[in-house]
Amino acid sequence: MKITVLSGPDRNKNYGDCFIIDDGNNLYIYDCGSQKLAEKVIDYMRINGYSTAKAILSHNDADHFDGLEYLIGKGKIEKVYTVCLLKYVDEILDAIGDGRKSRDSLRNQILTRYDNIKKLSGYLEDIYPLEKKITSQISLVGPDKDYMIEAVAHELNTLEGDRIDGETVVNATSVQVKIVLDNGNEVLLCGDCSFEAIKEKVDDYNIIQLPHHGKEEQAKAIFGAVSDVKEKVFIVSDNTGPTNGGSDERNFIGKVVKNTKSLGTFVIDETVLKSSTGYVPKKSLGCQYDILFR
Repeated sequence: MKITVLSGPDRNKNYGDCFIIDDGNNLYIYDCGSQKLAEKVIDYMRINGYSTAKAILSHNDADHFDGLEYLIGKGKIEKVYTVCLLKYVDEILDAIGDGRKSRDSLRNQILTRYDNIKKLSGYLEDIYPLEKKITSQISLVGPDKDYMIEAVAHELNTLEGDRIDGETVVNATSVQVKIVLDNGNEVLLCGDCSFEAIKEKVDDYNIIQLPHHGKEEQAKAIFGAVSDVKEKVFIVSDNTGPTNGGSDERNFIGKVVKNTKSLGTFVIDETVLKSSTGYVPKKSLGCQYDILFR
């Protein structure tokens, strides 16, 4: 099992998040934020003998979604796991609770607000119930359904704002994926999620994606929530610095951080951590893929 964290051709430009999860038999794509990254996915598939993949979409912002549409257009995607909000119209209405909205008006509001996901009709599979296993090593672990319902109700209620726990609602409720590497170490990928959405589980993982391109507030909260920050490896994807909502490199001093801004494309596999008590510095980490994908 290995996870390739893709970087675009110019590390100072935003291309979005894209993770290739390869278990040796099947391929899974977690987000794909641009055509440039989608083209790298197609190159990887060609080189490694894959004709199609399954996708997991954390949320519908362009820097996570746009390349996925390109991959579907090229016939490369079989299925897309994400939150299928239309299944939960009644529960969202109950959470809004003031009787101002009808079922039809809320349905139309969802279709308008999440119009790009509507384009994926025919490919979609809902992530709930949680802990749904895609394979024995890949499972969907968040967001908690109650958190998702309350957050979406908050956004779609016109009397309230569209932010919750310091993030937009679509960011805060990003789909979270657990990946178990071949040596048993566990990886958490979490898109642009809020800290609130993962705070109870973050210390359970050995390798953690810092949400929202390493956004400073989330990164600091996660560093403070884990029992021993030196025993963790952190992933930062599509980090071009604070202007993109990410972090300055100085925010990571003293932490083991694999960052596309400094490394380019890199790989996470069982060699990254020998065990939960120590990491293996690997100077060549990602180099072969950096060269391959330029």
